[in-house]
Amino acid sequence: MIAVEAKDLNRNPKPADEDGMSGGASKANPLPAEHPEKLRRSERVFIRIPIEVKGREGDGKLFSEQTATVVINRHGARIRLKAAVRPEDTVSVTNHQNSMTCPFRVVAREAKALGTGPEWGVECLEPDLNFWGISFPEKIIEPTPTPTVPDSVDALLECSACRSREFAQLTLDEYRQLASTMRLERHCPRCGANTAWSFGFVEAEEETPGQVSAGEFRGESGAERRRAKRVALKLPVKIRLQDGREEVARTENLSKTGVCFSSTQNLHVGERVHVGVGYSESGEVIEEVEARVVWRREYEGGKSALYGVHLEETV
Repeated sequence: MIAVEAKDLNRNPKPADEDGMSGGASKANPLPAEHPEKLRRSERVFIRIPIEVKGREGDGKLFSEQTATVVINRHGARIRLKAAVRPEDTVSVTNHQNSMTCPFRVVAREAKALGTGPEWGVECLEPDLNFWGISFPEKIIEPTPTPTVPDSVDALLECSACRSREFAQLTLDEYRQLASTMRLERHCPRCGANTAWSFGFVEAEEETPGQVSAGEFRGESGAERRRAKRVALKLPVKIRLQDGREEVARTENLSKTGVCFSSTQNLHVGERVHVGVGYSESGEVIEEVEARVVWRREYEGGKSALYGVHLEETV
């Protein structure tokens, strides 16, 4: 029996961010009172987590659907969902990775899906619960007159001792050490001591068409995709086009053979670019390799696009 029913609350919906997830000053994502000009948020992660969603459709019919997330953050997610739900409905979501069940508020349907089928933004109604099993430290974003190249890296890490996961902020030097040795000594809150941390891979299972990754649509076999494991990593990356134009973008995830990043450039499938991974304001680049655009998805209301590129050389 379904315990949580859909509700039509007949009130103005809360604002949503570009993923359809709750944004602005909600209980789950408040603005800091001492700095009203700053925004508090957590990073998003493109990750597939298998879930079950239960509730009522618009006609009152009960539904139960096995599906998965497309994007998650500390307070919500963008999920694939075929059921005919409505904004402000309440649904019950079960995370199959940890068996947790929690009520979520339906925020909005995405105008353009990143994968196959309808996608919805949902907000967790128990914001203090670590529903996804990943710690998301909050960030305070200060508006700046001109964009700057981030001097830090956000990466999904895993403790080797207790397997806790955290989407942590690293310095470029810390990232380079981790990329070189595949381990980084840092404090683990659960262990209460310094432990060795490594990259937390986005998933262990074979990719499916609805997932956003750099390995999608390359024609690779499932075995090839599994060998090129992806890490959720937000890293400065310089994109150099054939005509000499350049843009500093930010990765969403990457593997040894591909990179997924967001960009305001209008790139075409099949186009060749040069990718400089680990770009900084000093102009330093760890690697620059030739790459081929293999897929494109409109994002953030058309203001930018997500791209997957296949690297001609491994990094």
